Amino acid sequence: MHDALKNLIRPHYLTSEGYSSAGMEAGKDEDIVYLNANENPFPLPELKGFERYPEPQPRVLAEAYVRAYGLSSPDQILMTRGADEAITLLTRVFCDPGEDSITIHPPTFGVYKAYSDGMPVEVNSVPLIKREGTFHLDEEALINAAESSKLLFICNPNNPSGTEFPHEQIQRIIKAVESRAVVVVDETYAEMSNQGSLVPVLPEHPNLIILRTLSKSYGLAGMRMGSALCHDTDFINLMRTKVMETYPLPRESIQAAMIALNPANADQVRENIAKMIAERDRMRDAFSASPLVRHIYPSAANFLLIEMERAAEFVSYCADHKIILRDFSTKPMTEDCIRISPGTPAQNDRLFTLLESFEAQGQ
Repeated sequence: MHDALKNLIRPHYLTSEGYSSAGMEAGKDEDIVYLNANENPFPLPELKGFERYPEPQPRVLAEAYVRAYGLSSPDQILMTRGADEAITLLTRVFCDPGEDSITIHPPTFGVYKAYSDGMPVEVNSVPLIKREGTFHLDEEALINAAESSKLLFICNPNNPSGTEFPHEQIQRIIKAVESRAVVVVDETYAEMSNQGSLVPVLPEHPNLIILRTLSKSYGLAGMRMGSALCHDTDFINLMRTKVMETYPLPRESIQAAMIALNPANADQVRENIAKMIAERDRMRDAFSASPLVRHIYPSAANFLLIEMERAAEFVSYCADHKIILRDFSTKPMTEDCIRISPGTPAQNDRLFTLLESFEAQGQ
């Protein structure tokens, strides 16, 4: 394992034996009878096939991810229950509770702080710089923060702002902190990004870990399928055998992921992403025409952060009419803002109608 990772891992993970589950011993030979996992061989008729534990990290699924993400080996991916679980596991393997810290760049995905608070692990905040109608990374401050942080989380494109940070800048940060911190780049919305993913440069950065998910672009939010990508296969093996829970992936989620990642469905996935982006842009046009809207932040994701008059009131008004939006109006750096994820054209038309009626109420 590269020293950029090994020297930052909590030492007991390097020496512990881990646990070999019965599922790890499973194979694909249907002639073999497995009597090693304390399973119930008598399922309900409607649930036939679910009586057996699935393989914890199915090789065939890892190979599908390799094709989809452009990795060089299935041993470079840790498959998790959503990207959220990967965040928890990475914080656990690198950070000693009460001693270590992570660094984040608010406003950003709240899970980084929430999970760290729960350990507890200190959270250093390096706020984004708001300039020229968008947000920017404070590059120098993030690099300096690595002096006291084990993990640096960069969300790109960023949630909730939709900001797309330049890959060149992120790589400068990764390189600058190589001997001091691991940089976790959360690419939840990478498929919608103009830049794409940093996966091609993984071999250049031993301290880079990338998070991906099938929840957004592939429409599998209900199946909770995420992943952590790292060039160092020894690190991924450690995560699989010593850090991750014994049976992480449900059988139905594995099956759904195999369908989503099937090359035969690639054109449909791209078409669906294009539809989301088209609806996002249509939403931008509709809200830009409203006298209540002060600013709409540029977005490279499937949502918009909108600053508007009476933001909280509008969220409540929509909820009363059975449309739920995300209220960021009282949070630092997103005052008077709401975040909206476009729905279907019909759903978005309903929202536009509500915006018009809400405007009329204030006149």
